[in-house]
Amino acid sequence: MMKSRTVKSIKKFLVNIKLLRPYLIYKVKGSPKSTAKSKLVLVMSFPRSGTTALASILTQPGTPFTYHGEFFAFNYWSKGIEKITLKYPFFSWRYYLSFHQQKKHWKYYRFEETSLDPLKTIDALMQVPGIHVIKVFPNHLHDASLQKIIATYKPHILFLRRNHLDRMVSHRKANKSGTWHGVSTDDQTVVIDPRDLNEHIEKFTKFYSDHLKFATDQGCKILDVNYKNLFEPKVTQSILEFMDWEGSSSVQKLSVAPKTLKQDTKQLSQDMFIKKLAESGIQKSIEDFDFTQVEIKI
Repeated sequence: MMKSRTVKSIKKFLVNIKLLRPYLIYKVKGSPKSTAKSKLVLVMSFPRSGTTALASILTQPGTPFTYHGEFFAFNYWSKGIEKITLKYPFFSWRYYLSFHQQKKHWKYYRFEETSLDPLKTIDALMQVPGIHVIKVFPNHLHDASLQKIIATYKPHILFLRRNHLDRMVSHRKANKSGTWHGVSTDDQTVVIDPRDLNEHIEKFTKFYSDHLKFATDQGCKILDVNYKNLFEPKVTQSILEFMDWEGSSSVQKLSVAPKTLKQDTKQLSQDMFIKKLAESGIQKSIEDFDFTQVEIKI
């Protein structure tokens, strides 16, 4: 396994050496400003909030999108990575090394701790024709870097929210089982500590609110979707149209049905949590933990 990975790394390095020649010619001779028709879409959300289901729609045959997944977390290898190397020397090789380091030992903010620069990366990506969709969670990039990208490129932004309690239960179940999608977890239960939940609510609400306001101030086009509506065909269709080229009808022929199933259809863990709160004199319902939409005044 290690030998195979080393061989692949060497091959990747040699490919990057080959791609260095057109880059140097471009730098020395100069080139007209790129006229590539490209578009950047950020899916700004949180773990276990429906992004995997959304990805299954964005990557189906005939899609006009290039889905880069958790690009800045080195957690997805997309078909567009090699093309970035034409404008950003040794990008795919460096990404490849960090991609496997992340699989071996997950680390937050790894991208900015490498020799790669987020803004240069997006600049190179935007010279590649197409609609580029990138998933961004808290801890993928520092706020300053993310806001530089938003201010510079004015991406379309999809905010995807999910009930805080449901999301935390789903996340704990995935960590406990090691199964992140495709298998039902209804037979599992997890215990939620109110203090942990409150910390998560504060953290994720701040991420959402801060970047929603900043993106609004920058004039970005924004679509704000609740997870519980994500599986409605009309909502899914509106997301595809939001991401597509303006005036295009290419997404009309795509399926709007996610290929992944809802892993947690029962609410046993949530009910246990609500019951425990009631026993301590706190009357709450699951709906009290909804991740509510924030209205930003322009």
